[in-house]
Amino acid sequence: MAIKTEICIDSYAGAKIAADLGYTSVEINSALDLGGLTPSLGLVREICNNLKIEKNCMLRPRGGGFCYTASEYETMLDDLDILCKEKIDGIVFGFLTADYHVDIARTTEMITRIHQAGLKAIFHRAFDNTIDPKQAIETLIQLRADRLLTSGQAGTAIEGADLLAKLQAEYGQEIELVAGAGVKAKNALQLLQKTKVNYIHSSCRVKATDVTSKLNVSYAIYKDYPTNYLCTDYASAEALRAVVADYQS
Repeated sequence: MAIKTEICIDSYAGAKIAADLGYTSVEINSALDLGGLTPSLGLVREICNNLKIEKNCMLRPRGGGFCYTASEYETMLDDLDILCKEKIDGIVFGFLTADYHVDIARTTEMITRIHQAGLKAIFHRAFDNTIDPKQAIETLIQLRADRLLTSGQAGTAIEGADLLAKLQAEYGQEIELVAGAGVKAKNALQLLQKTKVNYIHSSCRVKATDVTSKLNVSYAIYKDYPTNYLCTDYASAEALRAVVADYQS
């Protein structure tokens, strides 16, 4: 089976890199430094109108976790209605209860609405903070999620490779597993060989600099790098695609 590849991006430039290099898909976000939030409608439309690549949109109103208030959830549903009218292919989302289980009620409603729009329902790395991964993935399968992005409940996919391999072997025919977190050209071959996953996800990110955030005051979120932000790095993306191409040849 051909290996699929995805870059998570928060700019048109990043999406264009993915399309130009032949990636399978992009995960469209804002605020990658917060783990990825719901993107702007303008960014989504620019990508949809100009690039031929599978387009999956993050649906996440804030950083910090996945147990949302009632008003945050309503915002997500409103954003879902807006995004489903665009030329996208999937919605990326995740809901947990306060005791670290998949939120069945909200996940059920979200998947139903996504499928009614003819899109793929993709549960993200909220899964990696579930208390019982076997129960969690079986719940997602039962609720008809199409795809699961996971690092194998570890800080990086390489660190979680043992669990990823088990999930792929046991459930890979029932839900499409995507290995993500810390995936780079230098470790992609090892990850693919060990886990047998058919889909990998990477940010291929690099720090860029904009000095206008600190002349008189600093607007930085992170004091250690007040003028930096994250963006997609062409060289990293190209190197990762080359590793996958060699693996398949």
